[in-house]
Amino acid sequence: MESFSEYLGKNAKQANKFNIHWQIVRANARDLKDVDDKISYVIEFLNKNKNIHNYGRVHNWLKMTSVAYKGEKRVKFVAVLNDIEDNKDKYASKEDMSNDLNSVPKEDLERVYNDLSKRKYGFQYKSVPKAHTEFLNKLKEVLNK
Repeated sequence: MESFSEYLGKNAKQANKFNIHWQIVRANARDLKDVDDKISYVIEFLNKNKNIHNYGRVHNWLKMTSVAYKGEKRVKFVAVLNDIEDNKDKYASKEDMSNDLNSVPKEDLERVYNDLSKRKYGFQYKSVPKAHTEFLNKLKEVLNK
């Protein structure tokens, strides 16, 4: 039987970033100006929705968002990242959240669609990831109903 750490290593990095509930949180956090508010908002989401998938999403967000900051602000991201790593057993559930776009308010879908449609990947990838394009297409389909 593989340990939680072994499972975490293989699967947290592969978390489906395109879960609508996570994308709503990510888009909302983006609009928060205060670093402490951003971090608290995202950690509150993680602690209300404890599973390996959200751990992976939040872990990645903390790492990637911290790059945009310097000094004390970056240190805050690193401290929270270390904290969730030290407590990763709290997020051991393998059951992910629903990803039913039809159950989400239209204004949230529009917000996420608008945010993701402007997203640039040039610093990470040579082209837009297939999962990004597929998710945008699903959002557009639901919004056009």
